[in-house]
Amino acid sequence: MTGRSLVVSIIVTFVGLLFGLGLHFVTIYFRDHGPSFDGFSLNGNGAIIFLVLAPIALIIGEVYAVRNRAWLGVILLPVAIFLGVFVILGGV
Repeated sequence: MTGRSLVVSIIVTFVGLLFGLGLHFVTIYFRDHGPSFDGFSLNGNGAIIFLVLAPIALIIGEVYAVRNRAWLGVILLPVAIFLGVFVILGGV
């Protein structure tokens, strides 16, 4: 593993963890205080729609890591996003 791929792996993992924590906060906020319109609600279980962003971010991060041959980042990114969204501050 070269120095550049290790740095990219660390950055990808850290950004994935921050993204997971941010997604956790956004989902919790809209679950508790989300808007509701006629037949449309982000309040309560409607906030789950934000969790669709997790696989999109995962794909983008994985592609970036593979293009930079940061194989450790490929392994750690899904774990970091999962920890950020569901484990560190509690479940959604």
